[in-house]
Amino acid sequence: MNTNAVIDVGLGLVLMYLVLSLICTIINEYISDWTNMRARTLARGISAIIDDPKVLAAFHNHGLISGIYDAAGGNPSYLPGKTVATALLESLDPAKPIVGVADIREAADKLPDSNVRDLVLSAIAGANNDLTMLRDNVAGWYDNAMDRVSGTYKRYAHTLSLIVGLVLATALNADTIAVAGDLWKDGTLRAQIVQASGQSNDVGNGSDARQQLSRFGALQQLEDKLRPFPIGWTGSSIVLTAGPWHNVWAIVVKVLGVILTGLALSLGAPFWFDLLSRFVNVRAAGTKPERTAPTA
Repeated sequence: MNTNAVIDVGLGLVLMYLVLSLICTIINEYISDWTNMRARTLARGISAIIDDPKVLAAFHNHGLISGIYDAAGGNPSYLPGKTVATALLESLDPAKPIVGVADIREAADKLPDSNVRDLVLSAIAGANNDLTMLRDNVAGWYDNAMDRVSGTYKRYAHTLSLIVGLVLATALNADTIAVAGDLWKDGTLRAQIVQASGQSNDVGNGSDARQQLSRFGALQQLEDKLRPFPIGWTGSSIVLTAGPWHNVWAIVVKVLGVILTGLALSLGAPFWFDLLSRFVNVRAAGTKPERTAPTA
């Protein structure tokens, strides 16, 4: 088996995944901005944390929070922990100013059974009558809660990436199985892809889509990177014959190849950039020569 050919085929597939993943990331960012996904996830998290309606309304009307909302032009995507802690404690009883820990305990005792009441009383128990420590306890609890909210957003984002990847792979007929077969059979195509991969290895692997786009160039350059690949729908994309079982098998293989591409794209551009760098380094180093057998 030609080891270099195997590496080149793998290199070509990784490059295709990288370029398509960059396009997916850009599309994901536009969808997230359009649907305000981050801000909506944060808003749901805040509502779950502050589950008393009166306290929640006072919290949103607090100057520290309403100022951030006004600056963001709506729901913000992030709220600092210490700001949340201060606003929350002062929202427990808006009619009475908070002076010390005793005032906070009194306001919390008046609340009905809820998560926010349990939170404040628990934070008071570990604050040793220190108002600063109490705020820090609430801020730390909020940060931990936001880690869980971030996990929820990451699951949403991963699902979105998978859907966008499958749609993009289907729209472009980016069939992993077909592309791998064409690369294996066509040495000239492999050489062209290897040359393109060497240039693409200089692309940054930042997580921000617009930053990736600015480093990689314009969308036209992404399209140019895809031109050498045997993708796109043509009359011969699925070869059907008179044999029904052959036709069914051809369709199954085509669907499987597109699904494999969609799943690969859901892993994200940074993953494929790192893997591309490894492939380029392996190919540049070449195969390790065999040791000379010792003379008897």
